[in-house]
Amino acid sequence: MFPLPNGETVKRERAALAEDAFSGEHTVRDWSDPETIDLIGVAIAPSSSTESVTPERNAVTTAMSLYGPPGIDVLPFDRIRARSGLWEVEGEVADWKNAFTGWTPGVEFRVKKVVG
Repeated sequence: MFPLPNGETVKRERAALAEDAFSGEHTVRDWSDPETIDLIGVAIAPSSSTESVTPERNAVTTAMSLYGPPGIDVLPFDRIRARSGLWEVEGEVADWKNAFTGWTPGVEFRVKKVVG
């Protein structure tokens, strides 16, 4: 089923973990030189777009759902370069599996972008 014949190629970026100056643990995400790989044949479905207007800030939050093959290398906190810019993965990857046959058609993950 994957890659989808009319799917898109997107780039997945993953930050290295740098040392936290206070704890000494490697918990700080360093985006200066992220690991980048191509995800081929991904389906993109626009999801929602909302505006937030306050005296301090005008912002637009846009979300999309992406569908890829089982086992795709995407984690929470990764970033995706697709279509109109840089998106942040929101939450865990949903791994679909048929309870009767065990068939795994693929995964879904949500991304969002906030402007403003």
